[in-house]
Amino acid sequence: MDTEAEETLTIIAERAQLAEGIEGIRSILMTMYRFPSLKNKKLAQKTGIAIPTIAAARSELVKAGIIEKRNFLGEKGREWIRTRLNLIFDYDPLPEDFDSTIKELPEEFEYLNEIKDFLENRPAPKFSLDQSHADFPTIIKKTLYLLKKGDIEGRKIIFLGDDDLISLAVGLTQLGKEITVLDIDNRVLNFLSESVERLSIKNFNILSHDLREPCPEKIVNKYDVVMVDPPYTNEALRLFLKRARQVLKSNINVNGKNYPLVGKKCLLSFGSKPPEEMQKLQLSILDHGFIINEMIPDFNHYEGASIIGKFSHLYYLHSVINPSDKYNLSLSSHPIYTSEVKSQAYPQFLPVGFHFIGEMRFTSQDLILDNKKIHQIFLNSLISAGLRILDIYNHNYIPYGFSIIAILETSHATLHTWPEHGYISIDLFICDEFKKGLKALRLLKRSFKPKESEFFYMERGKGASIEYKALKIQN
Repeated sequence: MDTEAEETLTIIAERAQLAEGIEGIRSILMTMYRFPSLKNKKLAQKTGIAIPTIAAARSELVKAGIIEKRNFLGEKGREWIRTRLNLIFDYDPLPEDFDSTIKELPEEFEYLNEIKDFLENRPAPKFSLDQSHADFPTIIKKTLYLLKKGDIEGRKIIFLGDDDLISLAVGLTQLGKEITVLDIDNRVLNFLSESVERLSIKNFNILSHDLREPCPEKIVNKYDVVMVDPPYTNEALRLFLKRARQVLKSNINVNGKNYPLVGKKCLLSFGSKPPEEMQKLQLSILDHGFIINEMIPDFNHYEGASIIGKFSHLYYLHSVINPSDKYNLSLSSHPIYTSEVKSQAYPQFLPVGFHFIGEMRFTSQDLILDNKKIHQIFLNSLISAGLRILDIYNHNYIPYGFSIIAILETSHATLHTWPEHGYISIDLFICDEFKKGLKALRLLKRSFKPKESEFFYMERGKGASIEYKALKIQN
């Protein structure tokens, strides 16, 4: 999809009040392109968009001159979809329900067999990086799944790690607008570079990068689809989801106005875990601004991966609005690989720190009930004070109340609200410069403007007596 088409569909989505945004409009157009005779009810079933909203979207598409009638593309509409959305399949490329046990390629896609010889020569798995090669049927299934979903045609796709070489199969379709592979293993990148040249794959980019470091600016807010198969630790999962959010398009500016983008796709492969760990996985997905649109058990099969039972599940995720999107968080010192996590028997000793606590009281509940604004104030204050955030958790209580916890490079910060009492509590523990904690409190007080407030601090970890000392925080 080109930039002008994105802007046009953004405006149409706003006028139709379509919560699914431009991805919803694209889904409607793609489905009409593949199934020309569908009525609103059937279209709603295939897109997951409510019938009244589909009717409103179709009306706006007619007004914009993109389609001829509400239930008919017309040749002009078909041409617009081909040239502006770069969609090729004017039919369902896989007409049956997707079968995750598929073993043979449909005749139309037999050319994908060409990558089989390349897979046999890929670099051996590096177990210190939790690598384990997906087998050939898995690579083909994942490529066909993307085709069925319409997530290759005209799309910008990024792979956050690809020792499986699935990007080669996707690139071989020659349907993607752009493919980027980012990996920490230069052996994989060198092999991909040579293979792409031999297969004459166009618009294929390769980038050497460690995801524990912030994403390069050139790949932030750029892609429509991201593929991730992280190490099977919760630490790695959260890191890869965070980076996935940052590379996916999250906003677009049209005529000076900024619009949030939702519905961008993340294909996550992750191993089976006990129930408690699966709960953590699903909470991590939600916490990073994704929803689970579909989950296919036992989708990915691996060669010799006995530690994960030789298979993993495929999660098809859609992005939603996430207030933390703009923060390019770093995890440069955080263990993510299985061997690192298991060997970290003891936490790093922190010789000295400062523990700050604060209480703020309000006469009005307006701000205390605005959880989104509280979330932004809290994060802005920490970052502006020079405190480096590693991870973020939050929880909305019923009927009201809000908690947010930031894991810092030098410990943690928490904020809790009690709207019924007009009260906010703050807890900040840092093994860093005292002035950073002081600045964070000053920024919090300046932003919240409480009627009354009290702040205290205590030295920690140096044998000092347990005694909180009062702080005078000036605006």
